Amino acid sequence: MRSMPVEMFGFFMLFPIIMVGLGIGIAVWSKFVARTMKRMRPVEVSALAPGYGVVWGHVAEGNLRAPLSGRRCAWFEAWVEELRPPETFQRRDGAPPPDWQRVFFDSSDQMIRVTDGKASCFVAPEGARVYETAWSAWNGSSEKPQRGDAEPELNLGSYTPPTLRVTATVKSVFGDSPAQYRYVERYIMAGDPIFAMGEAESRRGRRRARQDAAGAPEGAAPSGTTEARLRIRKPDTRQPFVISTQDPSEVHADNQLAATGGLVLAGLGLFAGFVLWKLRFG
Repeated sequence: MRSMPVEMFGFFMLFPIIMVGLGIGIAVWSKFVARTMKRMRPVEVSALAPGYGVVWGHVAEGNLRAPLSGRRCAWFEAWVEELRPPETFQRRDGAPPPDWQRVFFDSSDQMIRVTDGKASCFVAPEGARVYETAWSAWNGSSEKPQRGDAEPELNLGSYTPPTLRVTATVKSVFGDSPAQYRYVERYIMAGDPIFAMGEAESRRGRRRARQDAAGAPEGAAPSGTTEARLRIRKPDTRQPFVISTQDPSEVHADNQLAATGGLVLAGLGLFAGFVLWKLRFG
């Protein structure tokens, strides 16, 4: 190790440095989000005022169709992954296993209408960290699911990618089995409880004169509520922008856990860097 060229040593040192930087970044940002959520007081839509804040309510409508399953929802994120052999795949024992590579991605940018029964507002999801209500994940043999298939099973909570366990054999990748695809969709549904933490601003001057297919002016409020006068969007500053159908305490706990994980990652990077330094110069 001591005879290693300085250039090569510098290359190996990049990895612990990246771990430290990434870990500190995750820890600082997650802690910032958690602290911001703790000090903000959620308000109902009818009490919402322009400025940065947190609003509570329910999703008023779900007129979207998720692109893979066709399920009705108010917001979606969808992607398709294909099981492919690695570029360095060689037909021999001990070769690296195939892995999942994303071949399709789509995310809804339509505003979500939120109501408390007395008033409503819009939430523009672009740029937000979204915690969904439910998700679906299923497999198939083509890049897009077959039309006419039944809607996939709905799972509550946040999606967690499964651990890949695939045997890398010539037959499993190139043989009789067809190409394998994994379809994933995340949803927010009509009627879901929801909170949004972001910048509220007036919609005055943003309304357009054109009408929707039903003949009502665009942005017309559901029956029993007043027309939405505010929308919530990503702040111009570095304040967090969060949309969640989960309880704020759960989102706060997730960010606290992420902050701890970031510190652990940074600590592992420091330890790895110290070991490399001692092996080279100690």
